[in-house]
Amino acid sequence: MKNLYETSIFKRATIISIIGTLLVVSSIVSHTEASATAYKYSIALIGDMPYDAKGVTQTPNVINSINASTKVNFTLFGGDTMSGKGDKCTDEAYPALKTNFFDRFTKPVFYSVGDNEWVDCDRAVKGGYDVNTRLALVRSNFFQNNGSYINLGGTVSGLGTTHDSKYPELQMFTWKGITYIIPHVPGSANNCAVATPTFKTYNDKATDGDDVECKARDAANVAWINKGFEKAVTDRSVGVIVLLQANMDWEGYLRDLAAPNNENTAAYANVKQALLTNTIKFGKPVLLQNGDEHWYQVDMPMNETAGKLVEKDKGSMVENFTRVQTFGSGFNHWVELIIDPRSENLWTFKVHIIKENLDVHKPLA
Repeated sequence: MKNLYETSIFKRATIISIIGTLLVVSSIVSHTEASATAYKYSIALIGDMPYDAKGVTQTPNVINSINASTKVNFTLFGGDTMSGKGDKCTDEAYPALKTNFFDRFTKPVFYSVGDNEWVDCDRAVKGGYDVNTRLALVRSNFFQNNGSYINLGGTVSGLGTTHDSKYPELQMFTWKGITYIIPHVPGSANNCAVATPTFKTYNDKATDGDDVECKARDAANVAWINKGFEKAVTDRSVGVIVLLQANMDWEGYLRDLAAPNNENTAAYANVKQALLTNTIKFGKPVLLQNGDEHWYQVDMPMNETAGKLVEKDKGSMVENFTRVQTFGSGFNHWVELIIDPRSENLWTFKVHIIKENLDVHKPLA
């Protein structure tokens, strides 16, 4: 009887131990799931606003919607703070944009400079300004003034931004497992020299752009992208987001349009190659956000052969590279990017259509 009793005690102790272990495992799983949920976060993606009278009226609705979101931590703004066809590049326009646009965000805004706020300012319709003086105003109003860097929008804890010493608009930071890289790549051929009839010019003169400025900044952009991916490796980031303004014509369609409408998109070749080389080497998800075209799309436009870019449907697709193009002027809405660093599907896009900004559509009679 003693042996039987001892055996019974041993069995019960074993069962209790197993149950206790299962409870501990269950607790660990529950805690892990809760941590994964807490780790997920959202950011807002916008660009190309406010433009003209419609944009001035509708953009506050976009800002209010982003500010009201309890999930959004900050906003990535892909440049073009004014119209390229009417808004004049006066000295007063830049501080007004900071007050009436950027300062209305209650959470941080990270801004990659577009062409309409400086490259296109030599157009007669925009006032016929020297573009380098306008670029200086962009930098002093939005990025660095009297030696101090400017924060746009509100603040968020633990988010320290690094700037390039010569180009203060070049920014990078790592937050919650993602490294963010912000070069300065505007539309209108990146301010590189263009002459008709070879390519379309972007103002009302026969020549356009400044090769000295363009090539120096282009080299700085490539170096900044390389440095950003190095940071991502050092920080053990699970993904990289690159923010810039220009539609860089991954497919070659804009370049191949019939003259004089064909665009000098070869001006983006060095930046695209830097993105390709680093994306392949990094081997984890990379997201490129651009504006410029104003309509929303998500695609995977990077193809390569032997480490070189291949256009259209040739070569091999680089599956870890995704591009999102944001809403813009005329279509004033925003995209929520949901990031889950613990998920294999790192990026999820949620479109926020602003009801007050909807156009009225009439069916055919």
